[in-house]
Amino acid sequence: MSDQPVGRQLTAESAFAGLREICKGLSLEAEGAELLGPVGDNAVFQLPAHSLVARLTQAGRLPRLRREVRTAHWLAELDFPAVRVAGDVDELVVHDGLAASFWEWIPDLAQSSSAEIGELLRQLHGLPLPPTGLLTLHDPFAGQREHIEAAEVSDDDRAFLRARLSELEDAYPHLPYNWPVGVVHGDAHRKNVVRAGDGRLLLLDLERFGLGHREWDIVVPAVYHRVGWYSRGEHEAFIETYGYDITKWDGFSTLVAIRELRMTTWLAARTGREPRLLPEARRRIASLRDDTVPRNWTPGE
Repeated sequence: MSDQPVGRQLTAESAFAGLREICKGLSLEAEGAELLGPVGDNAVFQLPAHSLVARLTQAGRLPRLRREVRTAHWLAELDFPAVRVAGDVDELVVHDGLAASFWEWIPDLAQSSSAEIGELLRQLHGLPLPPTGLLTLHDPFAGQREHIEAAEVSDDDRAFLRARLSELEDAYPHLPYNWPVGVVHGDAHRKNVVRAGDGRLLLLDLERFGLGHREWDIVVPAVYHRVGWYSRGEHEAFIETYGYDITKWDGFSTLVAIRELRMTTWLAARTGREPRLLPEARRRIASLRDDTVPRNWTPGE
């Protein structure tokens, strides 16, 4: 297999084709592979013949993929409840512009409750700092310019998103954080903090894992409540379990704006290959323009 990190446009079709090629080179059976969730920066597949999960991305993202695998090994050494790298196949494979990593399949997964997310994040944020060089500083703006340029939106909307991004990039370094830099998940939503069939709580999707301020993780339930994905009771359950109400923090509104922009640009970047998402992308952009517009967002499943 080639080890040249050449880019390839990631769509469901190209990802399936790449998966078949990669599996063939590893003597793995790709028949019956199931795509898990939408294709964004990654495409994630279950390989039922081997009880594995394959994560595919563009080969240019290989450094991030390597960091994700190293993070998984470190968490395993700490016996922290998180997804594990598969031990019986190559951890990382690069082929024809795609990079793949392989993970243990966890059966009977269910989305965790807001209280369970609070419980696991409290444990995560209590971890010691990792060995020097293992994690990079978390960047909440990573990939957003790329997403804005990929979006099938009007020139006016694109200009607005660019301006909002620049405004928030300027504001972010001045936020009055309550805690020092520590370990953060980076994308701690209800699909990435899950309950296994045996009742264990687990962290999935370690690609945004890094060193940062925990406020980035714990603002997510507040944003979910704001856009209509959590009830008030679910948000309060998170606050009670985690032990902190971020809505009372002075930097809350800015961090919410950064999170909402990221959620909007991520979805808008998919509109070229998934035109069905255009109405939702326009709805989100309109609500970012006018804070009095009800958010009532629909998840980009």
